[in-house]
Amino acid sequence: MVFVQGDRERSSNLRVPVPARDIAIIRGTVSFPWGVVGGGTVVVGERSATSDSAGRYEISALTPGAYTVTAKAPFPGYETSPQKVEVAAGETKIVDICFDFEKAVVEGHVYDQDGKPIIGATLSGLQSGKEMEAMTTDERGYFRFERATPGDRHIRVNAQGCMGETRDFTASQDKATVIEFRLARATCKIYGVVTDGSGQPLQAEMLLRRSGAILERTLSDAKTGYYEFPLVPGTYMIRPSAPGREIKPWEGSISADTKVDFNLPPVHPIERGDHRDYRQSSRSWTGTDMERYARA
Repeated sequence: MVFVQGDRERSSNLRVPVPARDIAIIRGTVSFPWGVVGGGTVVVGERSATSDSAGRYEISALTPGAYTVTAKAPFPGYETSPQKVEVAAGETKIVDICFDFEKAVVEGHVYDQDGKPIIGATLSGLQSGKEMEAMTTDERGYFRFERATPGDRHIRVNAQGCMGETRDFTASQDKATVIEFRLARATCKIYGVVTDGSGQPLQAEMLLRRSGAILERTLSDAKTGYYEFPLVPGTYMIRPSAPGREIKPWEGSISADTKVDFNLPPVHPIERGDHRDYRQSSRSWTGTDMERYARA
């Protein structure tokens, strides 16, 4: 009798397996606006799971009830809001999670040097998640970016008949970042065409500097090779670059319209055993290429 009694006491402390029909499962995918996220951490109550290379996760053997689902990205700058989820016995609930990038507001005005608003000025180059944003000013010369990525950024402004300007700044997530531009009216320009080694039009990234500071970036036209910088008299440097082409900067002073053509022949490969190393690949320009090479 004592043996049996003791057996009963021990058995009362054993965990009885919960039948599969009485438990719940939460599963889904983890993504951001342009693809899935592998290595994301999903937390449901006291349980957690890591998304696989396809962005999938699953948390099983949950007791039916209400849970808060949270997630953490494997990289900084992205966030997700907690979700309230309730699961019933035997239920499999799909909870998909999408990380959205942290956002900052950048706003301001574009004026001429007399303080008059410039309508239709183009602002570009501002990072917004994975993409680059662009917009134009309204009748007040006002612009506002709602989805800028916080951190150290730069923005370019171009307006017809004015000198372009590039501004470095830090986009704050705590409050709107205000940037005011006053553009000088151009009285002359540097212009010309960019060609490859055989004289055919070439699309190249054109970087304009003055006293070491970057004033403007643009691309020469892919069909004609034409580029143009509206300016005021002064000394400038232009640095053209294109994948797989030699870089041949020009520097000089102008007081009137000045034509400067560029001929960028192919870069000669450097022989390394049985391999040839090209300093730049021969693929087409993308927005990311432009940002990477332009800030060199």
